Amino acid sequence: MMVEDRLSSLPDELIHKILFCYDMKFAVQTCLLSSRWKLVWTSLPCLNFSSRQFHTLHKFSKFVTHVLSHRNHQIEVSTAKLRFHAGVNQDFVRKIAEYAFSHNVQQLTVFGPSSCRHVYPSCLFSSQSLKHFTFTCISYTRLLIATEAPLDFPSLTTLNLCNIILSSDVFSKCINLKNLTLEDFCVVDMEVFEIITPQLSNLKLIDGRCSNSINVIAPQLENLTVINCSIGYLSAPPRLSSFCYTFQLWPCRLVQFSNDRFHSLNKVTIYLSKSKDYPPVLYKEEDARMIINMLQHLHSVKYLTLDADSIECISSFPDLLSQHSSRFSNLICLTIDYSKKKDALTVTMSSEARNFFLEKSPSATFTMKLPKVHSRR
Repeated sequence: MMVEDRLSSLPDELIHKILFCYDMKFAVQTCLLSSRWKLVWTSLPCLNFSSRQFHTLHKFSKFVTHVLSHRNHQIEVSTAKLRFHAGVNQDFVRKIAEYAFSHNVQQLTVFGPSSCRHVYPSCLFSSQSLKHFTFTCISYTRLLIATEAPLDFPSLTTLNLCNIILSSDVFSKCINLKNLTLEDFCVVDMEVFEIITPQLSNLKLIDGRCSNSINVIAPQLENLTVINCSIGYLSAPPRLSSFCYTFQLWPCRLVQFSNDRFHSLNKVTIYLSKSKDYPPVLYKEEDARMIINMLQHLHSVKYLTLDADSIECISSFPDLLSQHSSRFSNLICLTIDYSKKKDALTVTMSSEARNFFLEKSPSATFTMKLPKVHSRR
């Protein structure tokens, strides 16, 4: 009885998708197991190189050279992933980048260590075809991106940079950029760091540090997310529709807006969690003042969600709240999230806090999100 070989009958497109789940070394080895698959790896539109499977960078470089030289050069590269776990050689990276860019790569992901600012060649940051770029420096030392010219990606729509130091204009030539994520970043040597992106729609700032100001020059920006960032002042465009702010290590200086021009905010979510070393009950007036000042800039919001810690803090200073008249005239719904508060039933919202939010919007819906109750069987 003959057994049907279903794997050999699979179309190349499906085989490509299967092989891209693994690094290129595994893909080449797998193809050698079948005469039908023997040359399939040479037409892979997705290149996934990882140095983890090689004892030395020299062996890794030799393997990559072999793959690129024997690949079907008529096939364009849609996606490329490069992962370095040890050292990085400039000539080696340049060879891969130039090959991918010459074959109109659309998506490029690079993970690698960095110990100095000149590890990666400048050609890695310039492409006419690239649309999605993720660059992550997996090292205790951040990579310093301080090029004489901005990143040159005119077709880029999505950019993710992680573990970097920014010290110059970076984004102004990414004229079609719509989605930008900066994670574990630091801004140095600049009084004002400008994010100049005319088409930007979504911006995420995560675990960042900037002692001075960040000026977002992006007239199309609609969604802004700021998570655990220590930023002096933040200037965002008036078109902003959604703002999500999370800070898990306060009390410390929360973000302050350098303007009061938000006119069309639809949704705002603010979560402020105290440090574990902070007294469980005691709040400082300075903390409440910073929260109130932030909220004053967001008064045009329609749907506002706050966590229990924020409400508990400002409610502890009713006299301070009384000094500020309600400005939330567009409010449709106010939600207080008690779900992450272990002692949620002990949290109270003062009448002054309620008036601060609802006095100008008496018909607004007021809801509370409570912790889930787990029933015992």
